[in-house]
Amino acid sequence: MVDALRESWRVLSANGVVVDLRPLAFTARPVEVVTEEEAIQVGELDDAGTVADDVAADRAVAQVVQEGRLLLREDARFDFDFYWDTVGEMASFIEDSRRMKLVSPSYEDLERIQREWCAKAGGRVRLRYSRTMMLAVYQKATNRRVSTRD
Repeated sequence: MVDALRESWRVLSANGVVVDLRPLAFTARPVEVVTEEEAIQVGELDDAGTVADDVAADRAVAQVVQEGRLLLREDARFDFDFYWDTVGEMASFIEDSRRMKLVSPSYEDLERIQREWCAKAGGRVRLRYSRTMMLAVYQKATNRRVSTRD
């Protein structure tokens, strides 16, 4: 990763930017049933499947910043919500994910819970999962001389 960031720095124009946008891993985040009036936690989703990748990315960026190649300009955290109309849609999304691995309770239990809430709410309910995202913007440091050996 450090080599890729160094190569990015090399080809960036003066004052060019590198954007680091990625989800942050957490061991458990709520899964909710959302009606028109309320959101009720009905389970949890473990999205810590790439914690090691996150740590490696953080270290690589920190090294390139420490070398003086990139300067941090903006850093923000925000939540991004995923919505699914069915448990099957959620399961399909999770199955294709590198990050999200474990859902509790089981899909079968979540289907039962969603049906119960649909009956209580008198209509459609959706499943929601909120993931915290990181957005960092780095600018090329132009006042640093870097040898081609770096």
